[in-house]
Amino acid sequence: MTLLPEGFIVWSVLAPALFLLGFALLTLLLGVFQRDRGFVAAVALTGIAGAAVFALHFLMEAQRGSAESGFGLRYLADAHASAFTLVILLGTALAVLVGQGTLERLDLDHPEYFPLLLLSATGAVVMVSAGDLITLLLGLEIMSLAVYVLAAWRSDVRQSQEAGLKYFLLGSFASALFIYGIALTYGAGGHFDYASLMAVFAATGFEAHITALLGAVLIIAGLGFKVAFVPFHQWAPDVYTGAPTPVTTFMAVVVKTAAFGALLRVAATIFAGLEAGALGAILPGVLVVLIGATLVVGNLGALLQAGVKRMLAYSAVAHAGYLGLAVVAAGADGMAAAGFYLAAYTLMTAGAFAVLTQVMDDDDRGDTIEHFAGLGRRRPWLAAAMAVCLLSLAGIPPFAGFIGKVLVIQAAITAGHVVLAVLAVVTSVVAVVYYARVVVAMYFREQSSAARLPERPASRSVDVAIGIAAVGTLLLGLLPGLWYTLLEQGQNLLVFVSSP
Repeated sequence: MTLLPEGFIVWSVLAPALFLLGFALLTLLLGVFQRDRGFVAAVALTGIAGAAVFALHFLMEAQRGSAESGFGLRYLADAHASAFTLVILLGTALAVLVGQGTLERLDLDHPEYFPLLLLSATGAVVMVSAGDLITLLLGLEIMSLAVYVLAAWRSDVRQSQEAGLKYFLLGSFASALFIYGIALTYGAGGHFDYASLMAVFAATGFEAHITALLGAVLIIAGLGFKVAFVPFHQWAPDVYTGAPTPVTTFMAVVVKTAAFGALLRVAATIFAGLEAGALGAILPGVLVVLIGATLVVGNLGALLQAGVKRMLAYSAVAHAGYLGLAVVAAGADGMAAAGFYLAAYTLMTAGAFAVLTQVMDDDDRGDTIEHFAGLGRRRPWLAAAMAVCLLSLAGIPPFAGFIGKVLVIQAAITAGHVVLAVLAVVTSVVAVVYYARVVVAMYFREQSSAARLPERPASRSVDVAIGIAAVGTLLLGLLPGLWYTLLEQGQNLLVFVSSP
């Protein structure tokens, strides 16, 4: 493990976030003066690609044992941060492609859209790179404020207004809990950075166990809202359904990746330190209850939905439960398993929502299963891509979702949570049912006259996004070692410690 001086400052660690921020400002200026939104989207993708180059460089450096940090370990560029940054950038790029091909048709093509996407992605990158709680809070708020606006992007539609308002009010309440949790944690440990808090909480003679434990529970509540753990999930179905589908694509993958990246880091450091204390069994118990409830409620909720968009919203809740298995095993194989799962989840979820934009009407409605009936004959390309994404979400081999579920379940078993792993397997069987309903409709049912597919030319950018998602889902399932090996080799650099 590389030991870094506590006060050591490396400005280069901010390169991915600064690149996104700079291009957010550039796309804002271009959006005002440039009528060609395709050009603005291309500029946004250029910024994402530039940030990805820096993140990939840091990931390669981490594999060679030379991870970087800056600002007294408050901002990190180790394997964990770099890998999750790449996943965030992938999700943002797919959201840009989907938005470029959809917003004009929905009459939502406003100049602020792409800048807000990049600003929210900037906050997400800061969250997964944070080395202390204050930096994490800053990233959380940067990401959230932009998403609040995007959720209400259809300002003339009541459902979208409701989505934005509900997300803002509940998100503000969750942020208040998170801030109070930070205050209690600081009061108990006397530090904000993860490494120092871990050392204090695990030290012999530490006495403020109850205060630290309460702070940790409130931190879980704050981040649990963003990842949609039960019972903090109530916003997800309504907001995902009410927001424009391109925005939902971004929220479903980028926001979840950022929140889980941060939660995993906190679990591997602060929570690990608390578990060494006298009340150490309480915190894992809280997480197990939340994750178990999330698996059950998410899958049963998805099973009861008639609309595909709302079904995918409950599916996102269910997948938060599967990713939660990695959180309870964050000190073992959970980090690498979560990194792989989130990459797979980003591809298959973004692909499913991208196909949904092509099936829904021009008013962003018409997402019932009947709208997918006969799609395999009418548009075989869309049906094949949707089938790949849904079967992967269900955990069917040889797609990436299957490998992801195997990894997180294996990590949970290794960490001693066998009952939780069994529950994940059982609920996965339930998931196959509601995903299979859409696949069966596409290939084995005739189109209904009341739910005809809109006749419009295909969008090239959306087709590119669908192709990337479908092919990526298949390749990641067939060749999982290409990504998982990078994550696994960086495990020894995930937790930073200060040099004496």
